[in-house]
This record gives sequence, structure tokens and C-alpha cells, in this order.
Amino acid sequence: MEAIRALELLGVYTAGQWGMVTTKQALNSGIDDVTLHRLKSAGLLESVRRGVHAVTSAEASNARSEQAAWLTLRPEVAGWTRPKLDPDGGVVSHQSAARLHNIGDLVNSQVEITTPRRRTTRDPGVRLRRGQLAEADVMVLDGLPVTTPLRTIYDLLGQHADASHVGTIVRQAVEAGQVHLDELAERIQPHARSYGAKPPTGVALLELLLAQIGLSVQELATRPVPALGWRDLRGHSWDDLKTMNVTWGQLAEMSPETLQRLLQMTDPGRAAEQPEET
Repeated sequence: MEAIRALELLGVYTAGQWGMVTTKQALNSGIDDVTLHRLKSAGLLESVRRGVHAVTSAEASNARSEQAAWLTLRPEVAGWTRPKLDPDGGVVSHQSAARLHNIGDLVNSQVEITTPRRRTTRDPGVRLRRGQLAEADVMVLDGLPVTTPLRTIYDLLGQHADASHVGTIVRQAVEAGQVHLDELAERIQPHARSYGAKPPTGVALLELLLAQIGLSVQELATRPVPALGWRDLRGHSWDDLKTMNVTWGQLAEMSPETLQRLLQMTDPGRAAEQPEET
């Protein structure tokens, strides 16, 4: 098969899967292993991980490792057709989710994915964890299902992650408007006893975690909220932004460019009526 025709067939998938395609998807499109090898030899295709390839013309996002690992869970199915809570797939979680939310500084040597049923993988760079997630536990970041910051913190505590690391994640998530302290305290209460919080309440556990980084719940609650920029907003859908607790103060601190882009996300027709700055 000619290279141009092969790339055209692969484009059906790569256009909607961050520039990537699985081996099974390629084979289902009529592209055999020999053609895949020739495309890689010609520098038109590169291996991302076992069974996943990317067109070299596609820009690799910060989430490429997680995106590729997620594609391997159902390698024959197009990513954009999979439900957020896929009974045969999974959701990026734990340390991998924290990294994608830009919270914490945990070393992430494996892509962690929570699956609804027990599964195994031969990929040493992927760790599958069995767990049940609710609709409210999952958000979609640029087409990739990821546990929310609230659920991510809960999961990390369930793995008894280092208290100071989780404390840092809590601070950053609160400052970014990703979680609310009262909601977080209620959610993490089941882990209070395992961390030795006294009394075994969610608030006491929060105090314990924040004390590891020299903070208290009161101090964190009264800290000024940092301004948000376009870097903080891009990659989120409008439904995601509604849960990020963007305050009036943050809106006031945004640049005109950021506000214009935010307006385009909420009402493209209205944004088109706004005059451009000179």
C-alpha cells in the first residue's frame, strides 16, 4: 500500500486520538504490519508504547503517555466513541491524575488507571487498579477521562501516600479552585483513622496533612486566590470550568485576551460580536 493512502486511512483515527492510532485500528483499516513498519522506517510514524503509534507530524501533548495507555485498554475501539465511564475501559487516576491536574510533585514512573473490573497488562509502564467510580468522580480533559482532583486526593490517601506530598496537593488544588475545603474534609473522612488523625474526622486529617507543609486549614482558607491565566483554562470544557470555582476576583485579574477566549468557550456567537483590541 502506498504511504499516502496508508496515512489517509490512519488519519480517520489519528485526527481524533491526539495523533495516535493503535495497531489493531490500523489492521482493521486494511493496513498490515509491513506497511506500518515501512511508515516508521520512513519517519512518518513512531512507536509511543506497545501497540500504539503516532504520526510524527502530530505535536505530542503533556498527556501523551496517559493517552496512549488509555487507548490500549480497548485498542480496537475509537477513543472518541468510548463513554466516560467505560465498563471495558478505565480512567486515569492516582498520581497520573494529579500530574494532569498540575497538583503535587509526586514521582510518576507509571501511568495509573482505575478499571471497573480486574485486568492485567504486560506493559511495565502501566499500573491498573480495580475500583468503582461514580459519574461525579470523573472529568474529561481534552478527550481523556481523568479522576477529578477531589477523587484523586481521596484515592491517594487510600494508597497511604506520603502526608506531606498529599498536603502539597491539597494546597495547590484549593488555591487553583479545584476543590473546596469543606467538601474535601467530608470526602476524606474515611481515611482519617489510617493516618492517625485525632479525632478521626476529615477536618482533623486536613489539619494533619497541611501541618506537614507548615499550614493550617484556617490559613489556607483565608489565602488570596491566585489569578487564572489561559494556561490554567485551556484543555478544559465549559462543564469542567463550571466546577473549578472561578471567582469574581480571578475574573478581574484575567487579561483581556484570556477573558475573550473564555467568552468564546461559553458563547461563540456573542464573542464574535466583541471588538478586537487595537
